[in-house]
Amino acid sequence: MLRRSWLQVSALASAVVALPARAKTAMTTHHSDVTVGPEGYKRIVRSIRDTFPSPTNSAAADSRFSRVMAYALSEYEKLKTHRTFLGERKPLDYAGARKSRVNKEMGDMRGTIRETARYLEGQFTWSHPDVHRLHGSSTSVSIIGQLYGSLVDPNTVWDDLSHKAAEAEVRVSAMCAALVGYDPEKALGLFTFGGTGTTLYGIKLGAERAQPGLFTEGMRQPLRVFGSDVAHYAKLSASAWLGLGSQAAISVPTGDDNAMDVAALEKALRQSIEKGERIAAIVVTMGSTDAFGVDDIEAVHALRQRLVKEYRLDYMPYLHADAVIGWAYSVFNDYEFDANPLGIPAEALHSLKLLRERMRHLPLADSLGIDFHKSGYTPYASSLFLASDAQLLNPVRRDKVAMPYLFQFGEYDPGIYTLECSRSGGPVLAALSNLMLLGKDGFRGLLSHCVQMSHLLRQKARDLPWLTVLNEDNHGAVVVIRVYPDGVDADAAYRAEKSNAGQRAALLEHNEFNKAVYLSTREAAESGESPVFVQTSRYRSTSYGEPIVGIKFFTLSVFTDPGSIDNALAALVEARKKVRTATAKA
Repeated sequence: MLRRSWLQVSALASAVVALPARAKTAMTTHHSDVTVGPEGYKRIVRSIRDTFPSPTNSAAADSRFSRVMAYALSEYEKLKTHRTFLGERKPLDYAGARKSRVNKEMGDMRGTIRETARYLEGQFTWSHPDVHRLHGSSTSVSIIGQLYGSLVDPNTVWDDLSHKAAEAEVRVSAMCAALVGYDPEKALGLFTFGGTGTTLYGIKLGAERAQPGLFTEGMRQPLRVFGSDVAHYAKLSASAWLGLGSQAAISVPTGDDNAMDVAALEKALRQSIEKGERIAAIVVTMGSTDAFGVDDIEAVHALRQRLVKEYRLDYMPYLHADAVIGWAYSVFNDYEFDANPLGIPAEALHSLKLLRERMRHLPLADSLGIDFHKSGYTPYASSLFLASDAQLLNPVRRDKVAMPYLFQFGEYDPGIYTLECSRSGGPVLAALSNLMLLGKDGFRGLLSHCVQMSHLLRQKARDLPWLTVLNEDNHGAVVVIRVYPDGVDADAAYRAEKSNAGQRAALLEHNEFNKAVYLSTREAAESGESPVFVQTSRYRSTSYGEPIVGIKFFTLSVFTDPGSIDNALAALVEARKKVRTATAKA
């Protein structure tokens, strides 16, 4: 519970009682009466004013707004229990929602807040130790940063509309550039609409490099995008929305470590070049969604240089790093692993050292994507597209003549080259808050804890003969497992299924078994008393093209501990038992 010097915690639920008369009226009175009679609209305006924060310093108005916020927090806090979600988790009523219409009469603030708080019910609490999803929880300061963005409402399209928030965006970009190894004096960062937005920016700039004039003239020849077969589907979305076509996105096979096979990439690139196609972008994945696979960016960079020289290409294929999850591990680039001043456990230390060997080559990419709302512990959505050099954005720069209502003044005008015109400053301030609060050591401590909990889960899982860990060669805060019926050697069965087409029937049968076990855990989780997992319907494909179904555990919460690891495995044991019993009765 938050401490508030201006309001005792015990008084939260009855905050409205302590309001000044005018504020109490504003919060509780229905406004239909003010619309009646001559000049009713004037009375409406006067009544509405109290529902806005005061634009100037006013002790009464500011106190009123603070108490409104306190009431809103009290409605949220009423929903919190020991369970994995807020309030009750009831079936969603989409049919009823479609029948809603805007009322003729005005509502009151208190009723509106109470009604809005209803839509928090059933939402999983991402920081709960029994919620194992790829959804980082948010620090208090990052929530406040996001709130400040809502209070002041800057639009970072231009510094005339965002002022210090524009400076904050430059500051965050420079901090992240230095962290990953870019030159902060040359790099340029733009907050955008999620991880997919960062990939879209990267592919767009690559397409402009491969076909100069694309921004104004449109496509004149086929362009191709290359990424691994376990990469996020953002490469497909971006290719489709940019007009390249989703078929322009070529999936390259990966190895057991879920990293792109560089030899296979070379073969695919050669085929494309020899057909006269131009390469819009090579997207390397620096921490895949399912298994935390990390591509060998150093080898990919060397490959593109070699092919440019061999084929005498008149452009350098663009290299974008989808590092939306993995970027945070750059805090270990300058960590003294031998001295280990933070006392990181040996298992986690080993994994983090292996991750550093690939993450330290991030500056080889022309650009990269960062999600603060994943491993940066901020609210959704806070994503940064970071270009190694601001000059890379020149091909998408628009003439100011096309935007006569903007950019007449100031020094910072990213709206000249951003896809968006409206960009909130909230995500910027949320990200900055955490970079200041946590620093390198804070991130190191958090990530070490997450990876150590992942190791503990793997260690305990190995003691269960009916379970196999699929991503043994990956080192992040995610464990992907696959379960089997009694009498099946899980490790041996999986080895056979993934490469032997003769095991197709067994693979498909065990896929259904895993789906059933996951559904059982999901049903149990609806009570709020059982851990929450996530299923992947295609962890990766077998050598003969069939999907491998798995169950994923993420250990991203700072509140995850050995007890929650035990709870997770116990829930899996119980779910498997229920499926086994149901199968026997069928």
